[in-house]
Amino acid sequence: MSESARARSQFLVLLALREGGKHGYQIARHIADKSRGFFSISYGALYPVLHKLEQDGLITGAWETGGAAEGASAGEGQRRRVYTLTRAGHKALAEEREHQQRESAALRALMGKA
Repeated sequence: MSESARARSQFLVLLALREGGKHGYQIARHIADKSRGFFSISYGALYPVLHKLEQDGLITGAWETGGAAEGASAGEGQRRRVYTLTRAGHKALAEEREHQQRESAALRALMGKA
């Protein structure tokens, strides 16, 4: 994964977690649903991103036991890791959102009216 793709994936995960904790399946689903399929992240790419964000102190993960995840075929009582933003994660998300908004505005200016 390129550095640009890695940074984008990290931003997407932080965005997915801004409204509260989610496990991996919910994060991937949130990203795909909210972007109307424009963005997607495979589980093979998602978990290294989650581990990196956790290592960097931007998210925390806690094991929870519950029923089957929505849309998943897991049995009752399956353990899953639920991730939430830390204070540093909220700050990093706010900074990255600001950067992304400036970048989008610059691109719109460059593209002009369609």
